[in-house]
Amino acid sequence: MRTKHLLQVFVLLAILFSALGTGQQAQAQSGVQIVMRNLTYWDSIYTGYVDTSRYEKWPLTFDEAHDFTVTATPTSGALSPRILLLDASDNEIARSVGSLTSSQPVGSYFILIQPDTSVGGTYSLTIREAQTQTPTPTPTQTATPTPETPTPTPTPTQTATPTPTPVVPFVSVALDPSSVEIGGTSTAIVSLNNVPASGYNSVEFTCTYNPTMVEVSNIVANTDLFGADPAVAINGPQSGSFIVAIAGSNGHKAVADGAAFTFSLRALAVGQVSIECRARVSTGTNTLTEIDYSGATLTITEVVVLDGTLTGQVLACKPVTVTIGTELVTADSSGNFSWSAPAGSYTVLASAQGFLNAQGSATLTSGATTAMPQISLAAGDIDNNGVVDQFDAMTIGMSYNTATPAAADLNCDTTINVLDLELLAAHYRQVGPVVWQ
Repeated sequence: MRTKHLLQVFVLLAILFSALGTGQQAQAQSGVQIVMRNLTYWDSIYTGYVDTSRYEKWPLTFDEAHDFTVTATPTSGALSPRILLLDASDNEIARSVGSLTSSQPVGSYFILIQPDTSVGGTYSLTIREAQTQTPTPTPTQTATPTPETPTPTPTPTQTATPTPTPVVPFVSVALDPSSVEIGGTSTAIVSLNNVPASGYNSVEFTCTYNPTMVEVSNIVANTDLFGADPAVAINGPQSGSFIVAIAGSNGHKAVADGAAFTFSLRALAVGQVSIECRARVSTGTNTLTEIDYSGATLTITEVVVLDGTLTGQVLACKPVTVTIGTELVTADSSGNFSWSAPAGSYTVLASAQGFLNAQGSATLTSGATTAMPQISLAAGDIDNNGVVDQFDAMTIGMSYNTATPAAADLNCDTTINVLDLELLAAHYRQVGPVVWQ
């Protein structure tokens, strides 16, 4: 494969779907997953899979103007690939089915592949410089020479017929998704591409991976590729490899491109792991011939643990402090508070000067908000001993018509009098902390 320009890789998880008309924003339709893929070189062959719930998006960046052609060739089923050319803001520039030719200046673009009908399947994708045609020169008339100076007959020149680029069969691996967290799973789709018209009687696939990075399971052969009721043999997985052999029965062959089998990958460690599946094919001559292959890379990231959030409102005319576990949180002037911490169970205690404490429990969930019920603190615990009693009433009597101690000013009007005693009496003999639930 001839390298033309290295295309920059963009990883973007977004759900987009193309709106009709040039210059319109491509919108994601509910239930459709848009999978970001990557292009590395011009003139290379890439494989993908789309259906009515999955589209694939290929980013490309031009550091100079290009005339180019994008070709999406179906390799399985009755897929009719629709090609949309989008700008960096996902505005549609052009669309076509099967092949799209365009001229674009320096900038960033996207190729969005989706099924033109309700039928999905695999496809091969290429992007090549558009061939510019050399204009045919306008013939010029030559004056008829005189007999004395005859013009010699020119020797004809032969124009070489360009040799067509051979179509090379190969096996490819596509990952869905191509990036997961530790413990997450990805599905690998192994496909045959550019299958010759004569077909294959059987294929032997040997897949390799790093067993310290991923765990392989659920290897399932596609029984449609080799016709009805093919013979399937699976060896492994073990020590980072496994073999899948498929042979057509009763004279059936693989005569079209398509997915041969799938398997599951469970992420074990952070990093990038290469998944390769090589293949040897048989055409019925009792020999195996190795074909080209294209692997894939799975990116594994740390598990993102989101904090949970606790909110609530505590009513009292004094400043309120909320103790959550070992953390102190000051409520605002309206008694509202908010606190974030890792998921788990916590004891929550609300207090204010001259009021009985209120206590409850809360369980925080990662990425979610838990709300405590609104509560009004009980006034009267002036000496902060956890009970409203005669000793608190004595403090009001000893401080009558003054403003101190502040804990005895239960209605917060800066004067200690019978109105404060009235609030105390409403909770007389009550013991704290009050249950908050």
